[in-house]
Amino acid sequence: MPASGPSSNKATPNITTPRLQLVPITPESLTSEQNSDGKLGEILHCRITSEWPHADWEPHVLQLLQQRFAEDPTDIGWHRYILLPATAIQPATLIGSVGGFRWPDDPHAAEIGYAILPEFRLHGYALEATKAMIHWIETTGSANRIFAHTFPHLTGSIRILEHCGFTLEGPGKEENTIRYRRN
Repeated sequence: MPASGPSSNKATPNITTPRLQLVPITPESLTSEQNSDGKLGEILHCRITSEWPHADWEPHVLQLLQQRFAEDPTDIGWHRYILLPATAIQPATLIGSVGGFRWPDDPHAAEIGYAILPEFRLHGYALEATKAMIHWIETTGSANRIFAHTFPHLTGSIRILEHCGFTLEGPGKEENTIRYRRN
């Protein structure tokens, strides 16, 4: 899946799939989101619904991403991509996010995560975005293991992971989570 299309960051182009544009977040877009200043849509050239950020988003993740950008400002492309439908209707509506994250204590592994806003679920967007992110991680060659955490009751999330070649590895890092690893 080639990287192409207009991007919010010249150094890291968007990832394009048949139905999605994955736009890399930048320190500017992350700060706007964290501050809830209403400028995120302007920065990303998209429409933001009132459902954003999604209910499963944990605020401490924004702080963690800001910390990672502070440590390495060139690390754009890792962390998180905003999902926009590849449509002629403009501005496109932000429908979710996907990302890969490298933990400092295990630099050869990548954790993947994704979320789709409720009104856009059950259309295959999470699967398409997850496959694109896995492809990006594998083609960069910067991680030789990919894993994900989810909750046991999120059967849709588990199906996506299994469809992408992940298998249950055991308990997750956070309480009540389970860990999946890509074979």
